[in-house]
Amino acid sequence: MKTHKERIAGRFGSAVADYDAHSPIQRVAARRLAERVKHLALPAHPRVLEIGCGTGHLTRELLPALGGTWIVSDIAMTMTAECRRLIGPAVHYIVMDGERPAVAAGGFDLILASLATQWFLDLPAALAALAPLLAPDGQIALATLGAGTFAEWRVAHEKAGVNAATPAYPDAPALRRAFPAGLTVEVAEEDLIEPLDDPLEFLRGLRFIGADTPAPGARPLTVGQLRQVLRAFSAAGHAGMSYHLLYAIALRSSNTSQPRMTR
Repeated sequence: MKTHKERIAGRFGSAVADYDAHSPIQRVAARRLAERVKHLALPAHPRVLEIGCGTGHLTRELLPALGGTWIVSDIAMTMTAECRRLIGPAVHYIVMDGERPAVAAGGFDLILASLATQWFLDLPAALAALAPLLAPDGQIALATLGAGTFAEWRVAHEKAGVNAATPAYPDAPALRRAFPAGLTVEVAEEDLIEPLDDPLEFLRGLRFIGADTPAPGARPLTVGQLRQVLRAFSAAGHAGMSYHLLYAIALRSSNTSQPRMTR
């Protein structure tokens, strides 16, 4: 039987061909995170580790601006291969679970993750494992899904009397607390609505990008339960699906009280 992480890797790996055409929110999150990273104080040639590269939305936004030496990783081998195909040999590619980083400690000025850490099984433990990879004054910059994500979908489940299989995402204070001691953290928030003509578009969209793995322990809905949820969603007159995006910048430094944003 496959583990939860193996199911995640398999679903994303099988979605490579459709990912770029069905990932508008992922593009927005990568662009917004890149805008923040471009203002950080970084070395002229930073050493960068990216977690969960997918097909390279964030890599393409930031590599030309930052330069430096990059290691780009994803848990899905085919995603890593597609990123290599689209971006080329300017960076080094590895297949890696971001919760179990297989790279040397203390070697990175910047660790990036755009809409990847919401798949971590234990976010505080994962961030505690990533923090030692930072060089002095190194920074972690991530975008992730926040507590308000899929609010309409969750309400529809409540009205139908069933439990949603989507994971529980953190709010901004919880994300801030998830970082280990020794890092100074800033968290910003953004709310987006993805337009929908039909609630089934939401489910199809998740499937197209491989993001339809249920939360650990969640049971898939029966056909009858899904129909009830879809009816409840449609009856509420929702015109779209909410995404609550959180952007965190965490600085490893004992000499400053705030992440440096003077680049």
